[in-house]
Amino acid sequence: MRSTRPAALALLALFAGCARVSPDEAPLRLSVAAEGPGTRLALHPAPHFKINARLVPALESSDGAVLRFASGRLTADSAYFAEPPSVLVSGRRAEVHGTLRASVCRDDERVCRQVVIAL
Repeated sequence: MRSTRPAALALLALFAGCARVSPDEAPLRLSVAAEGPGTRLALHPAPHFKINARLVPALESSDGAVLRFASGRLTADSAYFAEPPSVLVSGRRAEVHGTLRASVCRDDERVCRQVVIAL
């Protein structure tokens, strides 16, 4: 009989690494800017944080649409965004609402954490 303990510990570690934070306490911030007929959304890491590129950040809206953030430049190992990842959405928007999910790492740590931010 196979033990389920390793799987249970891995699942516990996954949930322990995920944190729901308020936008004021978040290790990243979302900027909203008009660009042509659309709106550019960009994620900016807080000082001493970097955004994990292997788990692409996503913004889930209340209607179920998912926007995935991308960037032209990554670090040499392709693990992190070298510039703020962004997405262009149609129409002009002053505010954005939804759930932002991203994986961030402190500069001095090797383990990234998933953050969930309600906007």
